[in-house]
Amino acid sequence: MAGFIFLVKRLSVFRVMALSPLFFIVSAANSPLHAESLQELFDQERLSGNIEQLQERLDELEIRKIRINDADPEALRELPWLNSGDVLAITDYRRTKGPFASLSQLQEVIGPEKARAIIPYITFLGVKEREPAKKKAFVTGSYAGRILWDTTPRNGLFPTANNPVPRYAGDEYKLYNRLKLDYANYGVSLVHDKDIGEPDAADFLSLSVSASDLGIVKTAVLGNYEINAGQGLLIGQSRFLSKGSEPSNSVMLSSKRLSSYGSSSEYGFFQGIGITFDFDPLEVTAFYSANKVDARNSKGPITSFDESGYHRTMTERSRKDNVTETVYGASLLYRFNSGPITGKAGGTWLRYHYGEPLEVLDYGQEASSLGSVEAGVSIGRLGIFGEAAWSEKPDGCISWIAGAEYRLFSKVNLLLAVRDYAEGYYSPFAGAFAERGDGGSNEQGVYFGFDAKISSKFTVGAYYDWFRFPKLDPDPMVYPYSSSGYDTRLFVSWKQSSAVTWNLQVQHKEKDDVLKQCPDGALDCKAREKVYAPLPKVTDRIRLDCDINASRRIHLRTRGEVKRVVKDFLAGDESFYGWLVYQQAGYKFGRFGLKGRLTMFNTDNYDAAVYVYEDDLPLTFNTTGFSGRGKAFFVLASWDVSKNLKLAGKFETAWYEDRDVYSSGADQRNTSAPGTFHFGCFLKF
Repeated sequence: MAGFIFLVKRLSVFRVMALSPLFFIVSAANSPLHAESLQELFDQERLSGNIEQLQERLDELEIRKIRINDADPEALRELPWLNSGDVLAITDYRRTKGPFASLSQLQEVIGPEKARAIIPYITFLGVKEREPAKKKAFVTGSYAGRILWDTTPRNGLFPTANNPVPRYAGDEYKLYNRLKLDYANYGVSLVHDKDIGEPDAADFLSLSVSASDLGIVKTAVLGNYEINAGQGLLIGQSRFLSKGSEPSNSVMLSSKRLSSYGSSSEYGFFQGIGITFDFDPLEVTAFYSANKVDARNSKGPITSFDESGYHRTMTERSRKDNVTETVYGASLLYRFNSGPITGKAGGTWLRYHYGEPLEVLDYGQEASSLGSVEAGVSIGRLGIFGEAAWSEKPDGCISWIAGAEYRLFSKVNLLLAVRDYAEGYYSPFAGAFAERGDGGSNEQGVYFGFDAKISSKFTVGAYYDWFRFPKLDPDPMVYPYSSSGYDTRLFVSWKQSSAVTWNLQVQHKEKDDVLKQCPDGALDCKAREKVYAPLPKVTDRIRLDCDINASRRIHLRTRGEVKRVVKDFLAGDESFYGWLVYQQAGYKFGRFGLKGRLTMFNTDNYDAAVYVYEDDLPLTFNTTGFSGRGKAFFVLASWDVSKNLKLAGKFETAWYEDRDVYSSGADQRNTSAPGTFHFGCFLKF
């Protein structure tokens, strides 16, 4: 804390990082409550990964709702507002008191705020009840499109004295289009995306055709789709929860087993066909994919995959779709329900092939197989889960994770999980819970989290995660020795009154990096004399938010955050500090809304960067990292033209005080005040 105080006292100038978009979007008019609650989850770091795909899934659930009275725990976990305790409470209520008949009954179990948040995505209808007569089916859907460009173009778009050909072969704008159609039990999703500097106007196209609830066919997808199994050790292409509050809900994979892919992210999905058959109580999913991916293989075997999706430079374009990833497999899941005991058990097997040697496999082989077993059991207030996965190559290793969740009291939830990911385990499709990456390898750990609602006004949560890397760096020429650390965080929320809410986060983390340093603590030495050594790094962070509903039309938010990073070099400790303050105000008048934010921050370097969620247009989620010194400002305006039509615009800019140019290389913009404009439309019909 002394370091934080020292930082605040010594700062005299401010610097900003921003992307500065002005964004117009014609949007499906989601209820403000539901839109804001999802944004709140993201802002509080309770969500991570591809949030765009999560929003796509929630859009689908608005049409094909979850049956709250017979949905299994796996389906309930798709709703990001529910923590483990909420899921256990819902299943226990159904077992002891029968089905939910109204919103008020659900509010008694999970609280009014969460119940109102999930109500658009659930139905109180049960399987044994008589379904209402279906209305005549008709086509519904939505279309979204937007264009983006910078106020100061990037250097890569222009020739230089040394290179008469621009590094970026395309134009200075970004395009995005999305079309969704639904008819009865069928759906179609088409996504198009082109980034700044890409010459191909149709650089990325994603098409999915899906069907659901057709007899024994639970779900079928043709085109681009995602698969999730167990806890993501073998395959987890949709992990949205991260270490954060809800601390008792961070570990488990909460995604649908098979779903269509409607995101603009150009990596992390299958392309082919997937089908889930429901032979109650047995569920079988089979899938086949032949998807072209971007691989780095210029010098022989594939060393890694390029997940950025950029195809601007000659090098990036040479990697585009240069390898075909072939995958096929099946997953079996058995569900059981016997009195107070409900659960599932199953397994998944797949084989993948790249047609070219993959460096990580034994002797650079081209193919390998993966298998896993999974289980989950609920007994009243107790839930137990786990998965063990095996990879044939490179070393035939097994990684596993197991845990238990317990609802101690009606508003107190506990979670304990243990993980042991083998050094030689490898799955290109893993989405595992981990401290370092999500590949499910070279990590051990013990996680404990809890959250408690002390009263209607006060909630508290915390987690402690101890982790160990058997090899800090697997490269035998770097530092193939073990290293351990821990991460702990406290969350406190206090609703001072109906109009004022305070949220506090405090984090302490100790984790080693690897760096080439002068031996024996020398301050200077020749490059060839430097050796790889662990670099202990300690991070402390405090964040305080104050939200004020000044009136029905005016909402205010003030945030302050301070951060300290201490690196223990062989030559001695070095400390780096950073802080950020912003004031945000929102105003809503009839169909019109206006929101603005002024941010000031100062960080010593990138290690002390402060990350915050930045309000954006509907269905858009953006986290910005502030590193350096300066100020930032954005203004966001919206107009509800009709029930299903929204126009919105955003302008954002930054003023840097510690540099004359923004970014570097081909992305450099020759200004200290970069900006970007967005225009777009989204229509629901």
